[in-house]
Parts: sequence; C-alpha cells; structure tokens
Amino acid sequence: MRGPNYALALALAEAKWTNSETARRINHRAQQQGHSGVAVDKSRVGRWIRHGERPRPPVPQLLAELLTEELSRLHTPESLGIAPSRRVLVLLNEQEHQALAADAAAANMPLEVYATALVRSALPARSPVPTHGASSERLRTDYP
Repeated sequence: MRGPNYALALALAEAKWTNSETARRINHRAQQQGHSGVAVDKSRVGRWIRHGERPRPPVPQLLAELLTEELSRLHTPESLGIAPSRRVLVLLNEQEHQALAADAAAANMPLEVYATALVRSALPARSPVPTHGASSERLRTDYP
C-alpha cells in the first residue's frame, strides 16, 4: 500500500467532483473514445485517493484529460500520481538498507520517497520533455 494520493485528492476537490461524479465522467469519456472495458465506480476512485492505488490504462490518461479540460490547466497522469510506475531494483546489503532507512526516518519521509529523491538528485538535470502516457519513476524497495 502506498498511502494517500494527495495530488489526485486536491485536483478532484478543486474540480468539485465527488468520487461518483469522477467515475461517471471517466466512464462516459471511455465510452466516447471506444474503450469498452472501462468500468470505474466511486469505491475504486476512493481507493486511488486513500490508498494510492493506480488505475489501469486508459483510465489515467482519460482522467488527466478530463481534469485538464475542467480546470483549464495541464494535468498529466504523472502529476496526478496515477501513472503506471516503473520500478528499479536496487540491491542493498543489510547495513546499506538500515542506513537508508535511518536517513529516511530522520528526514521524516517514507523510505521509498526518500530513495526516489536520492536517485533523482543523482541524475543529470534535463529539460522537461512533453510525454503522453510516460510513467513516473519509482524505486523498488520491497525486495526479498
């Protein structure tokens, strides 16, 4: 479980959409675009918000489009925290893992968030490239 998705919660609150309204709009847009396998309900939207679950494609892109139109500001699956993740496996020995966990705790951050920030800070700066459907990078910390 990831934890609450605050980015999505804030965007839906700004749009003044309930979970039911969000589901209805997604289902309607999916039907308009010919996506026959999409059936979102209010409880699923709630799980995206409360538990950080991620919807399967094409739902992230549909929801980003809907919010972009409603709020007149670009929203992407990545900015909403609902993009499919790409995981990177980093093998640490026990001491390295404990040190990383201690640093994350000292920073008052979940281990995965802290490790992701470390990896991103080590990457060379690049100008943002507009993408459609690209995944946000996440660091895998649930190794055996």
